[in-house]
Amino acid sequence: MKKLNIKITLLAMVALSLIAIRCTKLDSKVYSQIVNDNFWQTPDQIAAGKAPAYAALQGLGGNSGVYWENEISSDEMITPTRGGDWGDGGMWTNMWNHFEKPGGGGVNEWAWGDIFGGIGKCNYTIYTLNTLNPAPATVKADLAEMKVLRSYFYYLALDLFGNIPYVTNFKQDPTTVITLPKAQVYDSLIAAVTAALPDVTSVNDMTTYGKVNKYFAQSLLAKLYLNAEIYTGTPRWAECIAACDAVKAGGFTLMPNYFDNFRDQVQEASTENIFSVPYKAGVVPAGGGNYILVASIMANNAFFTFGQNGMGNNGMSTSHSFYSFYDTSSVYESRLADGNTNVYRTFNDQRTGQFLIGQQYVKGIPYPPYQNILYSSSNNDPVGVGTAKPGAIKIYDDQSGLPLSYFDTMYLTSNPAPYFRLAGLRNVKYWPEPGGNVGDNISNDVPVFRLADILLMKAEAEVRSGTNLDDALMNINMVRRRAYSGSKIYDFKSADLTLNNIYAERAKELAWEMVRRQDMIRFGHFLEARTIPVKAADDADKHTYLLPIPPSVILSNQNIKQNPGY
Repeated sequence: MKKLNIKITLLAMVALSLIAIRCTKLDSKVYSQIVNDNFWQTPDQIAAGKAPAYAALQGLGGNSGVYWENEISSDEMITPTRGGDWGDGGMWTNMWNHFEKPGGGGVNEWAWGDIFGGIGKCNYTIYTLNTLNPAPATVKADLAEMKVLRSYFYYLALDLFGNIPYVTNFKQDPTTVITLPKAQVYDSLIAAVTAALPDVTSVNDMTTYGKVNKYFAQSLLAKLYLNAEIYTGTPRWAECIAACDAVKAGGFTLMPNYFDNFRDQVQEASTENIFSVPYKAGVVPAGGGNYILVASIMANNAFFTFGQNGMGNNGMSTSHSFYSFYDTSSVYESRLADGNTNVYRTFNDQRTGQFLIGQQYVKGIPYPPYQNILYSSSNNDPVGVGTAKPGAIKIYDDQSGLPLSYFDTMYLTSNPAPYFRLAGLRNVKYWPEPGGNVGDNISNDVPVFRLADILLMKAEAEVRSGTNLDDALMNINMVRRRAYSGSKIYDFKSADLTLNNIYAERAKELAWEMVRRQDMIRFGHFLEARTIPVKAADDADKHTYLLPIPPSVILSNQNIKQNPGY
């Protein structure tokens, strides 16, 4: 069976189950329209019962407070105000500047709701599974699966908010819920995932696509151990290495083409993606899907590059400072076509092609987007303004009338010509299939854990602990060799195996994958000042490592305390 059909089946099951089950807050009551005694009896019913907890994941990787908080607070994504576009009361620029405050409908409130909505759904499902009589034969595995999924949501809460309520009993009296220190939450998560491991399935095939299995659990443990020093003050490098090895034992391998991990209808065959959140634009959520690509590019660029209208919001971008991590060395080839000389560019490093830079042309960006890119042409006839001449290929912005050329120079609140609407490099990592969008969304699944990250995590833990450096070199060179299409010329030597180089490699490999904020904190760069666009240095007390807890949460329960510094 093709995965596309599995994806649609999973999402349809989510939609059907949501009719029966609603839960949005940590302490909310859940009422089912289907009596539990008459439901939860067959494998299909149990799968449908678990589906709302998985549906909550779809709010994290498509268009969510969790995604934007992880990305826009880092140096790899910004949302400059372009004229009247993307002002939105300063909420995007506040994230970049680390100026978020409690209240006011900030993105941190959105993130809190996304996370704890998922926790509430997991708690309800776990409660229901525990009360089934007779219990199904799969109940231990089902419970372990839901407990690991709940731990993932709590991991997101720990990472963003630190000191949080930790509730695992659906029936707990809300007035007894208190804020726990982040170190205590951390210990609880390690214990919960470790206890669930023996009962979580080790099956890793299309039947577990988009579901928690043992490799998801070990990947989650690896992330927790990697950041243990930030969460608790005590490093856990050896444990991180062991968890990474447990994931590697699952037989995952790097895909030869970096972009096949992110392309709809191709990524399902990835041997590298450990867990992905499935999307089908227009199915679930209603009219929704993966918004990452759409938020970045401009609509006219979308039409010419991807052959479809109705997408492109000219928002999230990347600046010169982050793009400078990439190797932009290229091979150029001149070709004659229709009496014109066209120059095509192929990047040596596949990953560099995920960002659009410079003049854009009709069908100028092929798949995969790192090779045979139309770079320049003697044909300067415009497309997108007035009446285009036959054979015109140079795209113009249909609003400003300027050539559609993406600039890496930008400012947060004012972008004069020629930058204006064109300020910022755009990301096309999530390459859509023609016609595979519904409005502002595409059907590409979003990888949460993949092997390249595991290899780089292990290398980092080995370097930080000073153990098995030959293995660290091998792991990081596996990632670099794939980036350079199998060439060994760009391999690191022993002298290159530094934390600064690992930090840069993670930037190139994992851009826009919701890990950069965490990396910047772990490597000690999150508080630093930035230039173009300018960001002042954060307060030295490091309070911006954590987001403010929404006042509405504190007002609903005085036992929940605000994070320091807010």
